[in-house]
Amino acid sequence: MNKKERVLAAINLKEVDRIPTTYRASKCLSESLMKHFKIEDPGNFKKNYKVLLSKIGADFWSSGSKIDKFSTFLPEYKGSLPKPPYVDDGAMFYSLGIKSKIGRMNKYNIEYPNVGIDPPLADIDSPGEIKKGFLTSRLNLFDFKSMRNKYDIEGLSYENVKDSNDDLICMGTLSSLFMICCYLRGMENFLMDLAYNIKVAEVIIDVVGEFCLEFNRRELSEFGRKAKYYGTWDDVAGQNGMIFSPELFKKYFLPIYKKLIENVKKYNLFFGWHCCGSVHDVLPLMIDAGIDVFDVVQTSARDMELEKVYKLYGGKVCLHGGMDVQKLLVEKTPEEIKEEVKKVVSLWGSRGGIILAPSHETLPDTPVENILAIYETINEV
Repeated sequence: MNKKERVLAAINLKEVDRIPTTYRASKCLSESLMKHFKIEDPGNFKKNYKVLLSKIGADFWSSGSKIDKFSTFLPEYKGSLPKPPYVDDGAMFYSLGIKSKIGRMNKYNIEYPNVGIDPPLADIDSPGEIKKGFLTSRLNLFDFKSMRNKYDIEGLSYENVKDSNDDLICMGTLSSLFMICCYLRGMENFLMDLAYNIKVAEVIIDVVGEFCLEFNRRELSEFGRKAKYYGTWDDVAGQNGMIFSPELFKKYFLPIYKKLIENVKKYNLFFGWHCCGSVHDVLPLMIDAGIDVFDVVQTSARDMELEKVYKLYGGKVCLHGGMDVQKLLVEKTPEEIKEEVKKVVSLWGSRGGIILAPSHETLPDTPVENILAIYETINEV
């Protein structure tokens, strides 16, 4: 099998020659790996990412919610870009009036976009203050006809990747229903609305859902027949369970997701859904709604151990992730990581249904040897 065939078979829950893998890591660790392999110009991922994948033995470089980071296409935004002190969030939330500023992880000296600063709906008191079309009016600022590669890989276009065994064309953006609501209103405010001011929450969800579905329809109309994979994310859960009531998810968010998935399936795309944390309360609902891939299998969260996840969802949905970045890859030895990989192989075997990867972008203090242990083991067993 080539790597595209391997990944597609795993998503289809069909036999694979070996468990497919993706790589995802922080910029610091990726540069460390480039230097480890003596790859020239280690900071130039656009130029060297396929060389690195070949060196470590991974199939694709994932962005998280997408299987192939460097073949993910987005519509071009024609509106104004953020002005200092606000910054590009990297996921086009700024196009909805959502502001971001630079945050810093002091422990690692890493900067990142802190999304949802100064939420535009923070000060509203009643649902009547929310203009129904204030999001859909922004749709005309997107050029869906010129779907472009977000990462601006030199020379990469649909025409030169469509028949390649090295690329898996992905799409899907601005469809994080819960998170967009939170970024517009403010996380604390929106969670309070869900508990105590449901009329405001209902209007916000309605406005966001209307935008996401129309954006999705336009995106698919222009690019749906060219792509293979539609990925989205919504962090509705934390380490110990849902952030809000599963009943509210079922009542307000699931119906919109069902429509979103239905739209995607009309174009015969795979649908992947990312959620961090312990998500057992709603994952079965999303599986029933038609998702093909669940990302990220955060094994450090409550009741998300590999054995339990396999027992509950093996053969029902393809899983993406499974290698914990919080403790396993940071604190354990390469030998212990190899045993964890062998556990995955013993559970899933060659039956498909899993794409093995770090559960999130790996932390900068992750030893290079621990990352290599994942792929060395998969390619040996």
